[in-house]
Amino acid sequence: MPAGRRNWLLLLLYFAVLLAPSGAVSIIETTEARYAEIAREMIASGDYLEPRLNGILHFHKPPLPYWMVAAGFRLFGQNNFGARFFGIVFACLAVLYLHRTARVLLRDDRKAFHAALVFASSLLFLVVARVASTEIYLVFFTVAAQFHLFRRVHGERWASDGPLLGLFLALGFLTKGHIIFAFTFLPYLVSKMFDQSHRSVFRPAEILAGTGVFLAVALPWYLLVVAKNPGLLPYFFKVHTVERIATDRFHRYQPFWYFLYILAGTFVPYVLFLVRGMASFRRLAAPMKTLLVYIVLPFLVFSAVKGKHATYIAPLYGVLAVFTAEAMAAFPSPHLRLVSVALLALLAAAPGVAGFVVPSLAGVRFPLLAASAVALLMVRQAHEFRSDDRFLHWTAAFLLFLATIGTGGYAPATREDRAYETMTAEINRLDPQRTRDILVYRGHLPSVSFYRGRLAAMAFGMPREVQFEKDEAWRDIYIDSPEALGRYLSPRKELFVVTSPGNLDSLLAEHPMNCAKVFDAKRFSAYRCGRE
Repeated sequence: MPAGRRNWLLLLLYFAVLLAPSGAVSIIETTEARYAEIAREMIASGDYLEPRLNGILHFHKPPLPYWMVAAGFRLFGQNNFGARFFGIVFACLAVLYLHRTARVLLRDDRKAFHAALVFASSLLFLVVARVASTEIYLVFFTVAAQFHLFRRVHGERWASDGPLLGLFLALGFLTKGHIIFAFTFLPYLVSKMFDQSHRSVFRPAEILAGTGVFLAVALPWYLLVVAKNPGLLPYFFKVHTVERIATDRFHRYQPFWYFLYILAGTFVPYVLFLVRGMASFRRLAAPMKTLLVYIVLPFLVFSAVKGKHATYIAPLYGVLAVFTAEAMAAFPSPHLRLVSVALLALLAAAPGVAGFVVPSLAGVRFPLLAASAVALLMVRQAHEFRSDDRFLHWTAAFLLFLATIGTGGYAPATREDRAYETMTAEINRLDPQRTRDILVYRGHLPSVSFYRGRLAAMAFGMPREVQFEKDEAWRDIYIDSPEALGRYLSPRKELFVVTSPGNLDSLLAEHPMNCAKVFDAKRFSAYRCGRE
């Protein structure tokens, strides 16, 4: 089979495997629930300009990921599948673009295919590909921008590179703001200091064209929302730039070395070959030496900021995959392949073991044992073919299989997210006309609003920023004082309350009601409450 046809068939198979469990897995609280609920409210209100989370303006992120989730809802309905569909599409496009990037940098179709396999089967990439959030879109726009940049750097002069680079940078800016420059322009500018190929890459006219495309695509949304919301511009700069970098305002402080063990755990077993290549980088070709700047510099930047999250380094996995593919070809390292097989064997045993040690998985113990058996057979194949390319093929297939098992079975079985979907479905069954309000007491569960299809009031949950609200409507859905709670409950003769049993007792002590449990869950249960 011709290589081109093989690559397309594998990409279609990859798309199908990513897509398979996306509708069956409940929206993850609170990450996916935020994006799904904001997109639902955009559709309900018709306002795609100003994102709202549970009725309150929410400017923590630019709007492009919300628009993509809303597009999925328009196509497939407001459900789990629709929320995740376009993220999976963009994951496959990222693999396609990474393959093109690898061909430019490695000048070898075989190694480029291997780079795409490493990228597509990296555990962190597989996680963000299946989650409705910002990261998978940022990964794609980063990889696409890097392709058009690297193509120019390494001598292939296409007239479209300048405008397309500007376009993908702009879309990345509409996804997560200035973060995309840390993976593209920052290492590009630093590389100019010692790499001749990074100099005089674009002519002045091309720079002007790329800048024009960037400004035309990236700025209109920012200009419109800043014009409508006085004080928003300093909020963007102070809160979501300076304070994210220099403070722990968003409670994501991690030590400097945090991303080292994130990389070790989510790039296994490829991290072994990555380290091997870095240790012998002087023996690699010049493009690979420069590529280290695109790896190390952003890694250090994100390690230095106070606020950290595991997915922040996901856009690095494209260049990591290219470098790793070259390292695997230059340094076959039989002993590293044996170590890799041992690590894969441990991972293969994990689902079967989990069925016996995690109480919530007892009901799927035997399917998990079967999954472990299949995974161990795949590891055996990787061991048998460890001296040729099939080692990488079986390793990639194993990681994709393991991630799919984790997504479709293990992960949701150990979370409350499935309970929230089922709980809200029971509330909808009891109140099909949806005339009764829901109060989430001492919690913040946007998934309840999403699955209900209308706003639930949140009392004493996550602090919200209301400085950009133009009226007092938010006071009925965001309750932050005992007086506000009294005003909310007073006119309502019957409603549903979602809270923990202990918190229900404290609520009833202050506001006597008759409550009957309608759904029991581990953390939050649902009650039908009314006044006589």
